[in-house]
Amino acid sequence: MKNFKIVFLNIAFLLFFASCEKSDPPAYQVEAEAKTMLDVAYGTDPKQTMDIYLPANRTSNTGIIILVHGGSFIGGDKNELNNQAKYLATSGYAVLNVNYRLVNGAGLLTQTNPPRLESNVKVKDQVTDINSVVDYALTNAKQWVTNADRIVMIGHSAGASLSLLYSYDQRNTNKVKAVSNLAGALDLVFTNIPNWQFYPPVLFEAGYRYTGFEVKTENETYYKEISALSVANADRKVPTLNVLPENNDLQGLPKQDIATYNIFRARLNELKVPNEFYYVVGANHSFSQTGKWQQVLDASVFYFNTTLD
Repeated sequence: MKNFKIVFLNIAFLLFFASCEKSDPPAYQVEAEAKTMLDVAYGTDPKQTMDIYLPANRTSNTGIIILVHGGSFIGGDKNELNNQAKYLATSGYAVLNVNYRLVNGAGLLTQTNPPRLESNVKVKDQVTDINSVVDYALTNAKQWVTNADRIVMIGHSAGASLSLLYSYDQRNTNKVKAVSNLAGALDLVFTNIPNWQFYPPVLFEAGYRYTGFEVKTENETYYKEISALSVANADRKVPTLNVLPENNDLQGLPKQDIATYNIFRARLNELKVPNEFYYVVGANHSFSQTGKWQQVLDASVFYFNTTLD
C-alpha cells in the first residue's frame, strides 16, 4: 500500500507539471506574421477606437508606439496618420493609432465670434482617454507578443499636448517610458501675455470649451492644468523629445514659437527630466513638405531606441 501511494503521488506531480507546461507560454515568444486590427474599441464612445498594427517577426521584446493625431482638440482623426502608423510599424515597433473624444468645436473654425457653448468633453477627458489606451495596451501586450515595459508615445499638435499631459500625469506610473512631442502646444495660459484681452473672441471661446472656465486671470489654474509647461514635474521624469518645425505658425495662436520651446526645455532641465530638442528646418506645423514626416518619425524612433536601451 505504501508503494502504491508513492507511485500515485509521482504520477500526480508529473501531471501537474505537464499541465503547467501546456498552459504557460514561454517567457520569450516570436510571431512571424504581421497583423492589423482596425477600429478596435477601448471604450464605449464611438470615438474611443484605435487601429492596431502588429509587425511581422515581432517578439516579446517589441515595443509599442501610441500615435495620437492633432486637430486643436476639436477635430482630426486617426485616419489622417494611417501612412505614418504603417511606416512606424516597419521600424521594429507595434503601433496603436488612436482616436479620442473631441471637444465641441461648433463655430470655432467658421465664425469670428462663435456662440458660447459648454463642451461635454474637455481636454482633461481626452487625457483620460489616453490613459485608457495605455491601460488597454498593458492588458493586451502579452497576447500581441509585445513588451508592456516598452510603451512610448508620439503625438502631433494637440495630440502631442495630450501625450505630454498624460506622460507627466500621476496616472502614468512608469507605464509610458518616453514621449515624442511633434509641434505640441506647451503653454495655454494666455492671461500672462501683454494685452491678452485683445485677442480674438474665438480664442477665449476655445479656452472656455477646453476647460469649462472663462479665460480670466483668476482662472489661470485651470489653464495650467492643460499646459505641459505647468504640468511637468520632478516625480514623472519621462524622457521627452521636443520636435519643432521652423514655421510653426498656427492661425495666430500665441506661444507656438521657439521661445516657448526654450522655456519648456529649461523647465524640464530644472526638473531633471531627460529631454532632447530637434529643430526641423523648412517644415511647417503639419510637416507636409516631402520627407518631413519620415524625418521626424525616424528621429522619434532613434530617440526611443536610445532611451529604452
